[in-house]
Amino acid sequence: MNITGRTVQLGVIGNPIEHSISPQLHNTMIEKTGVDYTYSAFRVREGEVGKALEGMRALNIRGFNVTIPHKITAHDLCDEVDPFAHKMGACNTLVNTDGVIKGYNTDGPGFVRSLYHKGVDIKGKRVIVIGAGGAAQGVAMALAEENCESIGIINRTRDKAEALARKINRYYPKRAFVAEKIENADILVNSTSVGMNTSLSPVDSLTGLNENAVVCDVVYCPRETALLKMAREAGFKTVGGIGMLINQAVIAFELFTNTKVGEDVIDYLYRMTELESSIVLTGFMGTGKTTIGKRLCALTGAQFIDTDALIEEREGMSIPEIFEKKGEGYFRDVESEVLKSLAGYKGAVISTGGGAVIRRENIDALKNGGGVVFCLKADIDRVFKNIGENTTSRPLLNGKTKEEAEALLNSRREAYKNCHFEIDVTAFEKEKAADKILELYMGRD
Repeated sequence: MNITGRTVQLGVIGNPIEHSISPQLHNTMIEKTGVDYTYSAFRVREGEVGKALEGMRALNIRGFNVTIPHKITAHDLCDEVDPFAHKMGACNTLVNTDGVIKGYNTDGPGFVRSLYHKGVDIKGKRVIVIGAGGAAQGVAMALAEENCESIGIINRTRDKAEALARKINRYYPKRAFVAEKIENADILVNSTSVGMNTSLSPVDSLTGLNENAVVCDVVYCPRETALLKMAREAGFKTVGGIGMLINQAVIAFELFTNTKVGEDVIDYLYRMTELESSIVLTGFMGTGKTTIGKRLCALTGAQFIDTDALIEEREGMSIPEIFEKKGEGYFRDVESEVLKSLAGYKGAVISTGGGAVIRRENIDALKNGGGVVFCLKADIDRVFKNIGENTTSRPLLNGKTKEEAEALLNSRREAYKNCHFEIDVTAFEKEKAADKILELYMGRD
């Protein structure tokens, strides 16, 4: 990206903001469309949104996306508000034109576009929305705008469900109602956070869905939530939350730049973030699998899975304790079971233990399940630099000299060749290593 004095600044404001993948999405669109913009993240504390907007005017920043907890405040401080955002009472996109800031809300329209992208028709459909919070409002209002037949609101607190139904009916009369259960539904939408990084589902049963119904979730981490897994196994079409995230960004980008984002670019964003083939990181101890893996998750919004952590959770003890009490052979058996259980897993960055390659069937299972396996390679000096002097958490290195550790590393060289790609991280900054892995992942055949 060539930044000059003419490059136009965009950004996202929120608190916290470090987790946001908006910079990755927007800078990818900038690169693919060739416009002269750049996009950054800005941490703005509560009470300082007004200052941020003044800075936006003073610095001639063209656009801000707005995330929690500032969407309502941003709406109230805009000079102008788009009619749909006015119905919502919240803005997630601000466009600055010669010092006049206009607010939009692209969350609900982004959800609708995600349905259309997956071939789901909305018009005349009976919808059940679970939840009555901010996400539910955006989803339900946008569905009403698209002329669905009805919207039933299910929420633990009935008062909130009634308030949302009244709000929708104010603009779209007799469209929304409070539902007690899933009944006669063509589309089911979970708009709560239930299922985020857990195996919980907002419902225990899908009874009440019509034949050929579609089940949707606004949660995007994991890519396939417990609800979506239940729906897929029952034979229903599913739509995950990553599409809403992508499409709200696309709509905002088009408002910022007055540039149409082509379907080829949108498809690229889906491939980059859906991770239909999970990224698997393996390599010797101390090569940075965890750090690089978490950086990849920051770039893609993917779920991070540490197989050693899964083993410790399953066994109820640390890796060193497993080695000490049950032996390496037992640990390798458990490790193989855990790795094979992850075969076919989608939407994740999976970090394996350093010895996972010892048994060829481990990596073969992940590869055959669709995973793209990257081996991180480093010389022994870099390994020891990364690990430091304390090797007690590494049973196979504890008490070993550097020469002994290097011999162990060399003994695994042949096994590491069973991976799709090898990345030498000896001299790589870990951030650049993550960027390189993502580049190879996206460029593979």
